[in-house]
Amino acid sequence: MRDTVSRQFLLILALSLVCLVLPLSYTVSLWHTRQKSRLGWVMRLLTAGAIVLLILLVGRWDMLGYYTRFLIGGLFALAAIVSWQRHRGLPMTAPGDRPYWRRHGIDALVLVFLGVMLARIAMGSLASREAIALGFPLRDGWFMVGQGGDSTLINYHNSHAAQRFALDLSGINRLGFRANGILPAELDRYEIFGKPVVSPCDGTVRAARDGIADLTPPQRDRENVTGNHVMIACAMVDVELAHLKQGSVAVETGDAVSFGQVIGAVGNSGNTTEPHLHIHAVNRDSGEAVPMTFRERFLVRNAAVAP
Repeated sequence: MRDTVSRQFLLILALSLVCLVLPLSYTVSLWHTRQKSRLGWVMRLLTAGAIVLLILLVGRWDMLGYYTRFLIGGLFALAAIVSWQRHRGLPMTAPGDRPYWRRHGIDALVLVFLGVMLARIAMGSLASREAIALGFPLRDGWFMVGQGGDSTLINYHNSHAAQRFALDLSGINRLGFRANGILPAELDRYEIFGKPVVSPCDGTVRAARDGIADLTPPQRDRENVTGNHVMIACAMVDVELAHLKQGSVAVETGDAVSFGQVIGAVGNSGNTTEPHLHIHAVNRDSGEAVPMTFRERFLVRNAAVAP
């Protein structure tokens, strides 16, 4: 248990360093940069901007604060404006400079790499095939997508054929954080814990399980991966809602359910390190993942939803 907590703490520490320290360091660097030409400044801006944008898109801002990324983005924009005021009077290229490829070749290669990464995220933010329209499965709160989208850069489920478009949903409080604390052990300090889970469609319960204990974060139950869960037949797809609270499952296999009907509550059962709701849809015939839209939105990491 102690080793698990240590690993989780180190993971969050690394996340904080990458998502907070790195973009702020690039912001400060841009603020203080002194280039000899406008072209040199543009290359510095594009490189720093691409790195900061990538971090803002892939970072787990439910953990670091929903509003934090907007603050970082605002500070970077301010640094860019101040820096531009300092460089706008310079010539496009400085007299006597080395050839372009020698001055900015490395920056150009870095930009190409970052551009590919950003393009993957952009493509992963669109449903790659026809999606099923569902109702949002949570109520009574403000929620954020921790994992979601059609790219492994923003959704670690994406490499799993049946869960390619799965979502992990967290609740966030008024300050924009998923929990009261960095890695609290108490389940009720997580904003989403105990929130009602509702059926996303009219359908029939194909499977339901309860009785699995909620774990103390960051413990996992790798033998019961989905924990307490409900699977609902919605038209031609099966929708699974997992990691429900012990004793909360309110339906049984074979029950007819209607859209918005309470079927359980968010817990921390199964292969999960902290309370959240997992949802994914699969084609009943092929077993392949099906994209989901909620109010015509294809949700990706860091999307916020207020039902």
